[in-house]
Amino acid sequence: MTLRRQAAGLTVMHAADVLQPLLILPYAGQILGPIAFGQYAYALAITQIGSMIVDYGFHFTARRAAAAARHDPIAIRKIMAEVTAAKLILFLGVSLVGLAATSISLAISLPIFYCLLLATLGGVVSPVWLLVALERPWRAAWAVVFARILALVAFLLLVRSPSQAYVGAAIQVSIPLVTALICLPAILAIGVDGFRALRLRAIILQLQKGWHSFASLAAMTATVLLPIPLVQHFGGFAAAGHYSAAEKLVGVARPAFRIMADLFMPRVAYLAAHDPDKGIALIGRSLWTLVAGLFLSLFLYVVGPYIVILLFGPEFAGAIRILQILCVVPFIVNIKICMADLYMFNYGFERAWTALIVAGLPAFLTISYLLSRWMDAQDAVATGFVTSEILIAAVSAGFFIVAVTKRRRSASLAKTADA
Repeated sequence: MTLRRQAAGLTVMHAADVLQPLLILPYAGQILGPIAFGQYAYALAITQIGSMIVDYGFHFTARRAAAAARHDPIAIRKIMAEVTAAKLILFLGVSLVGLAATSISLAISLPIFYCLLLATLGGVVSPVWLLVALERPWRAAWAVVFARILALVAFLLLVRSPSQAYVGAAIQVSIPLVTALICLPAILAIGVDGFRALRLRAIILQLQKGWHSFASLAAMTATVLLPIPLVQHFGGFAAAGHYSAAEKLVGVARPAFRIMADLFMPRVAYLAAHDPDKGIALIGRSLWTLVAGLFLSLFLYVVGPYIVILLFGPEFAGAIRILQILCVVPFIVNIKICMADLYMFNYGFERAWTALIVAGLPAFLTISYLLSRWMDAQDAVATGFVTSEILIAAVSAGFFIVAVTKRRRSASLAKTADA
């Protein structure tokens, strides 16, 4: 499938990921109010942490392996079976820890635990990562679109008061599970023979391969999800609701770069294994997307405040300053994807990539803590998040420039020697 057709399928899929929550936002903000909306956002944040553990970085390592072996059906079935089995083990562990936490911690109530089960089970069985790796995004796109529509209708019908905030959260976290059910025919077409030959050693090996990616994903997820709990802890649920409203508007731009990552990552992974020079050229072409990233950041800064008032009303005016701090995130994330994820991860620098991403978490926490002495909690957390992302993007860009320069110099010397 051509990159253009893949881009169209990924655009449809991620457009659904953007539009469905965006359509829910004004309704949820008006029906739930700042406090219940903060509870809703808090539940989603907790369940996403569980989903991150179950995913274990397979979004990176398993997708790279499947993309490189996409012309080998037996290898694909083996990877799918081993990854699913590893995720199931992680799901059982998260479920046991979550159940124990309901009895010893007020931070996880039974409704949040039920949301956690739905989200993590969906993470186990969802085949979207595999379909994207095999460059079959349209099959995943239609399943995601249908699941999102079902969730939107259910949210509008079932969430009618602030007391139903956790019902809304449960509906949203069920989307991956519904997507997996819709994708079942596509998975059966790929084949399930790999499950018959499963070995514990192979499952453990998948976990070992995914360790560095898991550490990176854990740091990235924590950096994205911790702001809401931190703001709630220091500023209350109303402040968390304001931060969540601003973060979700910024999040509308992120899927544009997920499209880019999902589009280029499988092809770059394949080329890195079979034709490295073409892969480098493809990464170079991806840098043109920085223009779109800059435009989105400027749009959020200029137009974003009006959107906040339009969607949420005057009582969410506190989200405007947070939005203006976070508006640079699309451009920074764009740089990070091009420099770190596409190049460093696929060209033999996975350990350096992991160290760089993981270092962003303590940088975020340290900067947020120091700034909280002079700023409101939500402003300090937003500034800490942006600063940590800038540090990662800057270091990865320097790494890419140095590495590619050395590569070109070596090629030039080789040509000179041949002459």
